[in-house]
Formats: sequence, structure tokens, C-alpha cells
Amino acid sequence: MAKINLQTPTSRARLAPRGKPYKITLLPGVHLGYRAAQSGTGAWIVIASNGKGGYWTYAFAHADDRQPADGQKVLTYEQAALRARALARGDANAAADRPATIGEAITAYETDLTTRGRNAYNARLVRTHMPAHLLAQPLSLVTVKQLRSWRDGLIKGGMLPATVNRVLKPTCASFSLAGKLDDRVAANAQAWKVGLEALPNTVTAREAVLTDAQVLAVVAAAYKTSEQFGLYVQVHAEVGARSSQLARLTMRDLERDRLMVPASKKGRGDRKADRTPVPLTANHRLAFMQAVRAAKLPAGTTIYALRHSSIARALLRGLPIKVVGDWHDTSTSQIEAHYGRFIKHHYDDLVRGALLDTTPATAAIVPLRRA
Repeated sequence: MAKINLQTPTSRARLAPRGKPYKITLLPGVHLGYRAAQSGTGAWIVIASNGKGGYWTYAFAHADDRQPADGQKVLTYEQAALRARALARGDANAAADRPATIGEAITAYETDLTTRGRNAYNARLVRTHMPAHLLAQPLSLVTVKQLRSWRDGLIKGGMLPATVNRVLKPTCASFSLAGKLDDRVAANAQAWKVGLEALPNTVTAREAVLTDAQVLAVVAAAYKTSEQFGLYVQVHAEVGARSSQLARLTMRDLERDRLMVPASKKGRGDRKADRTPVPLTANHRLAFMQAVRAAKLPAGTTIYALRHSSIARALLRGLPIKVVGDWHDTSTSQIEAHYGRFIKHHYDDLVRGALLDTTPATAAIVPLRRA
């Protein structure tokens, strides 16, 4: 079969008029079609995979067979090829029934998070690290190889494996949401399930656990910086909450003998944001570094170490892991994953503290006889 040439009006004039368009491949799953007409003026058509083994088509302009191209309604071959690629990617003037692009899936996920009162940061995080050529790719056409290449490229670019996994999680969530809304996208779910597999062995036990004496020392050092900063660090130390939670505290959260800490926006499930945000100092890092040096704590200690220390302290005091999880607004699985190795070091002491001494009060010492 002779190769089809759609590049010039002369070559297109040799094609017999017919209802079925002639087509050439522009990208895998994306074709530029040309429908030859009896009138001598053909039409440009984009033909792209719908993710179900079929194709969707959209006639978007006339060919410059008998009149000059105007860049809008009449296009040259080169202009038509560019427009067809854009339509398949989901750019301006795309067909209404085309599958969503990766960029559109991320945008829809961000909107969904916002609508449900969740933090949309995770969706923005994905967009920050996603290259433009992938954002424009139809989600129903993206391949395992493309997504795996992007994932591995994050590692090559210097991103830590654990951070890569944090980027992959909302990426898969946005793709899954798009799949729920479009069967054509859902049919390609294997692409991201395999291409975006989480990197193994990225969960490590928390090392930033301070002793009680170190916690007291850094709180005292913080008060020397200022009364306000000292109170901020003290609340961190006693409550063990995240900074984002403390930033939403109001006076009504302080009761006679307890502090009602707002839930974070992490994790699954819908949570109502029923607290009014109260600005705290945005840059506590430098002040805390000074307090760390004054308290002679290990270099690199951050304020988050107070949360780790609070969790570890509660576990070592024998509190049930479910209670510790509820208190610190995290799951038991996260506690086991991040603090399991730390607790193992104290296994004997914890078990010994739970043992029951069954020795009778009147028991006598009896010498053992040799057989």
C-alpha cells in the first residue's frame, strides 16, 4: 500500500474522495486525519485513542486545498498537525468528549480536595514536579514506561526516596479520581499502578527523640529568647502536636485542665475545619536553632523532635498505642512503622514493668538436692 502524503494540496488532490478519512500517525495513539471531499476542499480531523481499544474523532478545520490558510478555520498541513497534537493533549478548543489529560486530572483532584475541606497542597506538590510534556499527555494514553521514567528521574534529580513516595501518593490519587469519572481513563489504570509503584524501604524509625532532660532544657532556652516563643515551644513539648495544628488554636481551645487541639488535615476521611486560623510566628526555625544550641542538643534538632519525643515518651510510659495515636492525631500503623525500632531498644524494661510477681510472701528458700 502506497504511503499516504497529506503535506501539500497537490498530494492531497490525488486522494479519492471518501467518507472514511485518510490518516497519518503523529504520536502513539494520536493521528491526523484528512477527509477528501467532492468539492475539492477537505477537512482536518484529529483521531485519538479513547482508552477502550477504539478512537474518538473531531473535525476541527478545513484544509488549504483551494484557499489560503488563515490559521483558524483553514489550516496548512503543519498547522493542522500542531492543532491535532494540542487537541489530543487537551489544550484549547479540544473536543468535549476527549479523555482528561494528566494536568486536568491533577486540577480536578485539587478542586476535589478543596471542596471536601482538605489541604490542596498535595495536588500542587504533584504539579510542581510533573514536567510539561506529561501534564499535556492524555491520561488514557500515558504508558508505564513514561511514568516509571518520571518516577526514577526524581531520584536521579536528588529527591529522597521517602519524598518521592510522598509525591507519588497524591499523583495516584488524582489519577484514580479521573478513572472514577471516565471509564477510558480507568482502563489505563495499570499504567500508574505499575509505573508509579512506591519505592521500598523508605520508612525508618524516628531517630530525633529527646530525653526528658533535653526537652526541659530546650523549653527553658526558648523562654530566654522571648516569653511568646517559650510558650510556643512549651506547648509543642507538652502536646506533641504539629505546628500546623497549633497555628489554628484559639482561646476557646484552652479549657480549665486541657487544651483542645484541632485535628490536622492529614490522612484519610473528611474532617471539618472548625477552627479559626491564628497566625503564629512563621519563622520559628532560627529561634529554635538558638534554643537548641543553648540547650546543647544535637546539631540539626528541629522543633518536630518534640512531637517525636512526646510519642516515644507516651509509649515508654506504657500507654496503649491506640491512645497514643488518637492523642497525636496519627494512626497506629504509622506509629509502628516509625517508632517500632526505637521501642525495641526498651523491650525488656517495658515487659518487665508489666510482669506480675507471683512469689508467695511466706515462701522459704529451699536448697536443691543433688540426685
